[in-house]
Amino acid sequence: MMDIWYLLYFTVLPMCFSSDPPNGHVMTMDTFLGFIKELESTLADSSPQDLAQLLMSSISSPSSSPKLLNADQVSLTHAFLTHKVMALKDDGWQESGIVLAPDGSTVAIRPLLGAMLWGCKVECKLEILQGEDNQGSSSKSGDQSRHDTSLAMSLALSFVNYEVSLEAPLDFVNGCWDSVSIPQTFQLQAAPSRNDLTLAHINGALDGTLLREILINETQKMSSLLKSYYWGRPAKSAFRRQDFQDLLTEGQLADEILRGMICYKEHAEHQNLHPMADEQYSAIASEVAKQFEQQFLDCPAVIPRCLWEAKPYKGTPTLLKPPLAHVYIHHTYEPSRPCLSFQECAADMRSMQRFHQVDRGWDDIGYSFVVGSDGYLYEGRGWHWVGAHTLGHNSIGYGISFIGDFTTLVPDTRILQLLKDGFMRCAMRSGYILSNYTIQGHRQVVNTTCPGDALFQEITSWEHFTKGEEAAEIYKKRGRQRGTGLW
Repeated sequence: MMDIWYLLYFTVLPMCFSSDPPNGHVMTMDTFLGFIKELESTLADSSPQDLAQLLMSSISSPSSSPKLLNADQVSLTHAFLTHKVMALKDDGWQESGIVLAPDGSTVAIRPLLGAMLWGCKVECKLEILQGEDNQGSSSKSGDQSRHDTSLAMSLALSFVNYEVSLEAPLDFVNGCWDSVSIPQTFQLQAAPSRNDLTLAHINGALDGTLLREILINETQKMSSLLKSYYWGRPAKSAFRRQDFQDLLTEGQLADEILRGMICYKEHAEHQNLHPMADEQYSAIASEVAKQFEQQFLDCPAVIPRCLWEAKPYKGTPTLLKPPLAHVYIHHTYEPSRPCLSFQECAADMRSMQRFHQVDRGWDDIGYSFVVGSDGYLYEGRGWHWVGAHTLGHNSIGYGISFIGDFTTLVPDTRILQLLKDGFMRCAMRSGYILSNYTIQGHRQVVNTTCPGDALFQEITSWEHFTKGEEAAEIYKKRGRQRGTGLW
C-alpha cells in the first residue's frame, strides 16, 4: 500500500511573479515522451526512477548533478520542470512547467517525477519548511515568493488560517492553452490564492503516485510506462482521481496532513497557525482530508470549453439562477458512436456545436454538460447559462447528454458512475442543484425516444429518478417520435 509522504515534499509548487515571455517549447506529453525516449537511447540501463532522479537533480542542484545532458536537453529539462505561476502585465496569470496530456488534462511534470521518487521516505527537514510567507498576497513586484508547502500542508494551513468551510467548494485553479494542437503557454482562469495548488500540479502528483504503484509490480522503461498510462482508449490517466482514492486506506490522508501540520508547527520559522491544542490539529486534519476527498477526488473532472475549442456564444447568454431542481438526461443519437478519447470527444463537441449554431440557428451547443466515454465530462453551456436541451424546461434544469446512441446498449459502468455517483453529488454540494433534485429522461417531458430505451431503463434505477406525470400524457396523446437528443 502506498506511502503518501511525497505529499509533504515532492508536491511543491514554487510561486513567482514575473512578466517573462514563454519558453517557446511545444508543451505536450508527446514532446516529453520524445525527450524521455532520447534519454533512454543514451542511458539504456536507466530505470524510470533513475531518469526522474537525474532530471530532478539537474533542476534542484545543477552544479552537483551528473553532466549527462547536452545543452538542448538541459533547456528542455528546465522547460518541463521549472514549475511556476507567473503574474503577467495585463493582470493575467500564466503557469509554466506543465504539459497538455493526450487525455485533454494538463499535468505538471515536476510533481509527477517527484511522486515517482518517494520510495525513500522523506523526513521532516527544516530547510523544506523555511521560507518567506507573505500572508498569501499576490504581487507583481517580483520580490515576493511563497514558501514551499506540500499539498497536504497547504490544505491544512488553508483550513486553519481561513477556516474554510467543508461546504465551500474546494476548487483548484485551472486554465486554457493558447493552442490545443501546438500548446506553448497556459493562462490560468483566475489568480492563485495563498494556499491554492493548481489543477495541473495536483494532476501531476496523482499521476506520479499511480505510475509509482505500477512500477512496484512491473519493470519497464519510463517511455513505456508513460505510453500505457496516457495513450489508452480510454486513457488510464482520465481516472486518476478515482484510482488515487482507491489507494488510500481509511484515515491515511488525514494522518499525513496531521504529520505535516505538526512538522510545520515545530520547525517552520514563520508560522500563521492559530494557537490550539494537539487534539484540535487532529480534528482539523481529518476535516481537511474529508473535504479534499469529497470535493475533489469524488468529483469528476470537466473539460472546459477552451480545451475542446468551442466557438464563442452568439449574443448574450441568459443566466440561470442556481440551485436548480431538475436534471434531464439525453443521448446525442448523432454522433452515434461513443467517443473513447479526448480527440474524438472534442471533435464530437465541435460537430454538435456547429450543428446547433449553424443548422438550428441556436446561440450555442444546447446541452449544459456532455459525458464522453473517455472518462471526462465536457462543459457545454455550463452551470450558469440557460441551455437549449429540453423544450419548456431549459430555465429550470440542466441538460446532460451522453455521446452516442444508447437505444440498445448503455455506457460502460465506470462512465455511468461519473455522472450518477460523482457529478450529481458534487453539484449538490457546490450549490448548483437542490438536495431533493429530480432526474428525468428527455422523453418524459418532450415527445422523443431520447435518451434511448437502454439508457432510459438504466436511469430509472437512479436514486433521484422520478416518473413524473407529463410523460404519460405525452405518450397517451401522441405516441413517441424518434428524437436526436435535442429539443
